[in-house]
Amino acid sequence: MPLEEDPHDDAMEIEESDIPKLQTDFELVSYTLFYDEFLDTDLLQRTWPIVESALEEYGLSCTLDLVKGYMRVSTTKMASDPDFIFTAIDILELLSRSVPADWAIKILDCSCQHDIIKIGNQEDGLCRIFGIIKEQFLARRALLMGGVMKGLVDLTDCGIFLKGNTIAVLGSLHGLKTIRKIVEDCIAYDVPPAPRVQRMKKKSQAKKVRRIKRTSEVTMNLQALRV
Repeated sequence: MPLEEDPHDDAMEIEESDIPKLQTDFELVSYTLFYDEFLDTDLLQRTWPIVESALEEYGLSCTLDLVKGYMRVSTTKMASDPDFIFTAIDILELLSRSVPADWAIKILDCSCQHDIIKIGNQEDGLCRIFGIIKEQFLARRALLMGGVMKGLVDLTDCGIFLKGNTIAVLGSLHGLKTIRKIVEDCIAYDVPPAPRVQRMKKKSQAKKVRRIKRTSEVTMNLQALRV
């Protein structure tokens, strides 16, 4: 049985305004993303001011239209760098994947990376690439839920948000690579993620014990020198 196509794949459009070029020598640009009907719009509406405030600092404006079902971001005359709209576009994409607003705006800080892992049968999705049928997909996706996700969050300090056929991840580059590897192995090759997460926990705990031991030894040596 084929999987459902990702509703986001055909839901985007970029619009250039008719406003003439400014002295800054770049045109004002807007981008519109239509979100799917399953998005929690009540939560999005409540947290939208967080998005507006964050983007305003970069000279960008944004609009949420709950009637027509879209989000839009635009450059303004106050934009110091027109390329920031590409980061804003990524924020809208994350919001459409049910990433909370306070997490989505973190990517405005260059130290926070993000990754959207397509695990379903959409274009470039793991199931389409590796020929995974729906029953296999549902079973393997279930392996990633619950304790595995919580464990990965604790180990990597990344935010992980699974919705339908995608997993959005935000955090360090190392954390993103680790999570993508585990997800791809699970969905594409049916490698159970739980044992790997347990091994990672043991290694992390062992490192913590060694670090505490070294700190204790250094403290004792310093105390001995003071005597």
